[in-house]
Amino acid sequence: MRVVSTPTYIYLVRKGASTMVFFFIFCNALVSQDAHFSQFYASPMTLNPALAGTYTGTYRISTIYRDQWRGALDNSLRTFAASGDVKFNLNFGQTSMPDVVGVGITFFGDRVPTFDFNSNQIMLTAAYHKALDKKTKQYIGLGLQGGILQRSINYEDLSFQDQFNSVDGFTLPTGENLPPNNRAFADLGLGLYYTITPTKKSNFHAGIGYFHLTKPNISFYNIPDIINPNVIKNDTLNAKWSIHTGASFEVADRIFIQPRMNALIQGPHAELNLGTTFRYKISKTEAKYLLIGPYIRGVKNYNNLGVESVIAMAGFEMNNFIIGFSYDQNLKNLVSDRRSLSSFELSIIYIGEHHNDDNFCPQW
Repeated sequence: MRVVSTPTYIYLVRKGASTMVFFFIFCNALVSQDAHFSQFYASPMTLNPALAGTYTGTYRISTIYRDQWRGALDNSLRTFAASGDVKFNLNFGQTSMPDVVGVGITFFGDRVPTFDFNSNQIMLTAAYHKALDKKTKQYIGLGLQGGILQRSINYEDLSFQDQFNSVDGFTLPTGENLPPNNRAFADLGLGLYYTITPTKKSNFHAGIGYFHLTKPNISFYNIPDIINPNVIKNDTLNAKWSIHTGASFEVADRIFIQPRMNALIQGPHAELNLGTTFRYKISKTEAKYLLIGPYIRGVKNYNNLGVESVIAMAGFEMNNFIIGFSYDQNLKNLVSDRRSLSSFELSIIYIGEHHNDDNFCPQW
């Protein structure tokens, strides 16, 4: 789900104007925003760089796929991420609780198929988690992330006013001075994470991530070859704050509740995700859990503030695998004749040598 669905973009979809979509992508008046997932906890290193290495096992592979607005658009928006991280315990010759180092790699992709507009990102992440207290398993961690953000568009899928043949279509050549359609930018992020397990039946964690430290200018027109002073060459990717917290409580035999919150702040836009996952252990003797929970999303776009979506989530946890499903129903209109603004997500996490008797990491 995009952090913000801008009024300009909504206008473009309503009118179906390829020319205005081109304007949307490149115009300085529009500040680019990130995409993200409803199952934010299932994509840890896009949530917070300091989450590398925060699991009870030796390594972790996380994948997630989002299909958005299939009922409203001819070609739905698609977002996906895949990451892998490994952890190393640092004992320093001591017998107490070890410090932990986590390193990982993440690939993130965002697709707008109607105009073949693609964003890709590959990031390397490293985090160090300092053990604070053995009795309550307290850790505080710091993470650093760096990599490349790449964006491209296919000009063959765009039409311009000067291409209209005055009869039946946009068949004439265009006189537009189009810049290179493939750009890449360096990107950096930081993160902080804290966790505590005061009892065997409870756990609390909180963190904050700060992405796009350099606030890159991602405009395709930001090149020396464009000398026309009337062309706006700036499209800043705002820095983004990701604030998250959660807990896990065993409230009855084999029943856990896991409240979660994630707030995203990027430029003038903000978003808040709230909900609770109920985790039920199916078998007393086997590590099998049923997961289900309601969530809501509130957004602030410019001067508007309100509930945007309701989200239903379900999943299954068995030994090393955690599989999650979610369905979003948007409460706002995209077009005047209301269509279903639903989205679907599928996530799969595999943790090598996973153990369920520890709570160092936030569970699904």
